[in-house]
Amino acid sequence: MSDTNSDATPRKHLGVFAIIEKKDPNKPAYWLNIGTAFTNRDGSLTVYLDAFPIGTHKLQIREARTWEDTRTARRPPDAPGPEARP
Repeated sequence: MSDTNSDATPRKHLGVFAIIEKKDPNKPAYWLNIGTAFTNRDGSLTVYLDAFPIGTHKLQIREARTWEDTRTARRPPDAPGPEARP
């Protein structure tokens, strides 16, 4: 997904996530979407945070994915796709 700035150069749209670790080592960490980021012309990033995580020092900035991309990634390989739903 891209956005454009005033110079009409594509800007990459990125998601910003806080990695929340569980106190119980048997439970996995989870990712909380806390903002968005964009690449600038010089390759640097502009980051907009909707929340400021307290208690974690891990942030991930990744390419944004659509809801369908996320659902496909989590679906087991032999599961029917959304087109099979009534």
